[in-house]
Amino acid sequence: MIQFNINKKITALLLVVLGFVSLGTAQQALTLAAAKEFALKNAFQVKSKTLDAQTAKLQTEELLAIGLPQINGSIQYQNFIDRPTSILPGDFFGRPGQNVAVQFGVPQTLTAGISASQLLFDGSWLVGIQASKAYAALQNKNIIKSEIEVKRATEEAYHLAVIAQESISLLTASRDLLKGTLDHTVALKKEGFVETQDVEQLSLSLNELEARIRTAETQAKIAKTLLKFTIGMNVEEDITLADNSKTILEAFNAQLVQTTFNADNLIDNQIIKDGLALQKLSVKNQQAKLLPNMAAFYSMQKQGQRQQFDFLDGSKPWYPTQIWGLSMNVPLISGGAKMKGIKKAGVEVKRMEETLAYSTNAAKLEYQVGMAEYMNATQNVDLAMQSYNLASSILNKTQIKFDQGTSSSFELSRQTSQLLQAQVTLIQARLSLMNAQTRLSKSLNAL
Repeated sequence: MIQFNINKKITALLLVVLGFVSLGTAQQALTLAAAKEFALKNAFQVKSKTLDAQTAKLQTEELLAIGLPQINGSIQYQNFIDRPTSILPGDFFGRPGQNVAVQFGVPQTLTAGISASQLLFDGSWLVGIQASKAYAALQNKNIIKSEIEVKRATEEAYHLAVIAQESISLLTASRDLLKGTLDHTVALKKEGFVETQDVEQLSLSLNELEARIRTAETQAKIAKTLLKFTIGMNVEEDITLADNSKTILEAFNAQLVQTTFNADNLIDNQIIKDGLALQKLSVKNQQAKLLPNMAAFYSMQKQGQRQQFDFLDGSKPWYPTQIWGLSMNVPLISGGAKMKGIKKAGVEVKRMEETLAYSTNAAKLEYQVGMAEYMNATQNVDLAMQSYNLASSILNKTQIKFDQGTSSSFELSRQTSQLLQAQVTLIQARLSLMNAQTRLSKSLNAL
């Protein structure tokens, strides 16, 4: 009787479960850390928020420019085809009782001038500067938030791709194990120790396993494509995963479990606080609209009046006009609209305060759920590993009994399926634990 060393096969399969080593190829080997670093530079969400921050910064500079001296130049040329006509009493011309039509001015006029203005005081403008700076700071925090979200999405996409790849390796190892058993069974049949049904039963199980492998390969390809899309990489790029579930789980900072939760450290709460500050500035802006505003202005013009277009003739005169002054606008009556605006802005402040309280409570809930998921997932991985070891031991014993003729091929196939299910459970448990680690890290702002 041919002996089949299933112990070595099981040992090899267990090593596959515990850790996979990426093979060196011409493809780009991507670690989880490298994937996150790439995402921070190339992911759409981060780029979009960065552009928003740049826009906010330019808006602040634009608003600041309003308070700087405003200088404008102007030039105007007029050619009267028909000069305006005025009617004067004839008494002025020795023609009493008659109206006389006269035309004043010359047909050709060129006016060049320069004007300047300077805002001296405007409460809304001053508050607006404060608000624009606060808004720019808010946009910078939004960049940080987008980076955190992208890192979480990258981790989850990488986890999925790793698990999909490891599923292929596990199924492939199981296929090799089952194929060895089938070859051994075929040899036993030739010797007359087993029946044809035993070979057919194992062949059927092998075909089912081949179908699972093809499905897993498709899922792995989709998972890699999703990962590349998430980090902003060209989906046509070829990559391999340098990390595996074992290295990812080992890299987790277990000290986070002992970290004290502090809602003030969360970027979402910081953004809401900035939004609250903006709403308070909105109240100040409405109040500032009740104050007067003042500006200074200066204007200087020179005008040339000609019968012909000879404005370049320096010997002919130009007539200057200069003026400067102050202007003040004082709000008097607005029908109560401005007071309503102040009250409306105050309501928005209260709304933002309620939002902050809600967000803080939600963050506490997220932390508690994240911690519970992490503890549960840790225990599930341990249980799944124990179940896998038991399934491996049971299959090994069944294989020995089958070789000895005391167990059927049906029982062997059933125990093989049980081992496959234990492998799937272990893989899913590892995926859940990796995602639980990510969720816990995010709830503590530690991504």
